Amino acid sequence: MSALQKKWKWSLTAAAALILIAVGLNWIYNMISRAEWTVQRAAVATAYEKTALTKVKIVEPFTSDKSYTVITGEDKLGQPLYVWISSEGELRSELAANGVAGEAMAEKVKARQPTAEILRVIPGIQNDKPIWEVFYTYTPEGQKQEQHFYDYYQFNDGTLIDTWRLTIQ
Repeated sequence: MSALQKKWKWSLTAAAALILIAVGLNWIYNMISRAEWTVQRAAVATAYEKTALTKVKIVEPFTSDKSYTVITGEDKLGQPLYVWISSEGELRSELAANGVAGEAMAEKVKARQPTAEILRVIPGIQNDKPIWEVFYTYTPEGQKQEQHFYDYYQFNDGTLIDTWRLTIQ
């Protein structure tokens, strides 16, 4: 067998192995995610059935004192609407017009911390009240390492409730 044939054989074997690894990792990812997708599909079906929701834009998890599936969408008039469904089946919906926009919450963080990088803004429920959670990073003055923070704001008027700093110990 020539050197060229050996290289081809090894190249084909390596390519086949990479394909098998990719297929295996994809299968593992799907198995792990299946439970969350099932929860999200059930929450969307419930929201369609029990609220004014007619169009879904985003579905994402939110965890505070309870776990929620948060659905961002629109009602039949095209008005932005948020729906929260707890893991216990409790349901709450709120028109976006009844609260402050998530973009405004991100701007509040940027006003306080101009170098902050906003990673996520999500409407949530805390102590049975709608809130905004803003997850961001920045490097505090005098520090060397970037830190992660959660800011919580009241949904209805954007008042700061609390800031949590994540620490690694």
